[in-house]
Amino acid sequence: MNWLIGSLLVLFFAAGGVWGWWKGTKDLASPPGRLDRPIGVGRREYERRLQKRYRRRRILLTVGGSVGSATVGFGLLLFASFRRWSR
Repeated sequence: MNWLIGSLLVLFFAAGGVWGWWKGTKDLASPPGRLDRPIGVGRREYERRLQKRYRRRRILLTVGGSVGSATVGFGLLLFASFRRWSR
């Protein structure tokens, strides 16, 4: 693999990871459903559950964003190469 293609794919991968981490961290400090806790569940317990859920969501968004953006970047590079060589 060419070093230019490899570095572009790494950049796509990193950009997707940063975007996923940012999207996942946005609601971590103050989750939207924070005030609507179920009856019979203490405030601390419910907030701990929410934090755990949003941390898991952040990791999934980071991994998904990284893999997805690397795949899209590869597709764009493949499309550009086909256009270049089909002339």
